[in-house]
Amino acid sequence: MRFDDVWIAGTGSTHGDLVPIDRAVADGSYSSMAMESTGMRTFSEAGQVPAEMALTAAQEALKAAEERGVQTGQDTLHLHSHASFQGIDMWSAACWLAGELLGPELTTMPTTVAAWSNGSLACLDIAASKLSFQPDIPNALITLADKFGPPADRFHTSPGMVFGDGAAAAVVCRGGGRLRLVSCVAETDTVLGGLSRGDEPFRDAPDPTAQPDMRRRTREFLAGGRVSLRDVQHRTTERIRSVVSRALAEAEVAQDEVDWLVTPFVGRTLYRDSFVLPLGFTPRHNLLDLGLTRGHLGASDQIYALDHLLKRDLLEPGARVLVIGTGMGFTFSAAVISADSA
Repeated sequence: MRFDDVWIAGTGSTHGDLVPIDRAVADGSYSSMAMESTGMRTFSEAGQVPAEMALTAAQEALKAAEERGVQTGQDTLHLHSHASFQGIDMWSAACWLAGELLGPELTTMPTTVAAWSNGSLACLDIAASKLSFQPDIPNALITLADKFGPPADRFHTSPGMVFGDGAAAAVVCRGGGRLRLVSCVAETDTVLGGLSRGDEPFRDAPDPTAQPDMRRRTREFLAGGRVSLRDVQHRTTERIRSVVSRALAEAEVAQDEVDWLVTPFVGRTLYRDSFVLPLGFTPRHNLLDLGLTRGHLGASDQIYALDHLLKRDLLEPGARVLVIGTGMGFTFSAAVISADSA
């Protein structure tokens, strides 16, 4: 969908201590062969729980938005997304964050968006659609946060990447801001959902000792014979190409007009095979190196990346940013964002 008056007025982010990947290799947590393939240099390891990190990032985003004259309050829509445990069982992190950030009584419903690693673009899409068609909602606050400490294994949960801890936030509004959301589209291929299911049985309750192993589940899924590895690669490539071409067409932006490419924070090989090669063109700038120092931050990657670009003043006026998101299920999103400050 194309958006004519949806803006990002303020962003914020936080991460944990940056731990050298060499340390994980030295203690046997990670292999030197995997380090060579992914190109990882450091990863983020946080002491706070995700909800606390989300609070920090959101406070920063709200302050940045307020400096541009955007006031949030009880009628602000709040969307929270994550892929990991937020700190308390049977608890709404979204409502707690909204209460801390927007006030105790709201005329909107704080909502958790369960889009896993595609949380950033899923939340942006929902916020933009709400603002476009519900005039009683003046703005939206997006928060995203994840932590991948024990019992999770940040080094082996999913092949080709290392998971990091961090949070990001954005205030989305009408009438002007620091970045303009021009288009956002999404597609889903549920056949690929088996990559994250494998032969895993249903259980009545979570297993607190379990370490989700997506590599094992992927092997189980492929061993079933329904879909081959070549089929997975083909279906993934087709969906990436489709969402990118649709987002660019709706934004009326040509491939050679894209200045920055933002993708999930995956390792070097996965970045090349999953995003660069399928696209068939190479934007002038990317944030691969940023991801290699943070790790995959779950739902936060894309808004964390936008905050990085803004904080370091890396965007020339009018620069176009192509943002890609993927998530378990399997979902694919693409957005075009322009540095049209207003």
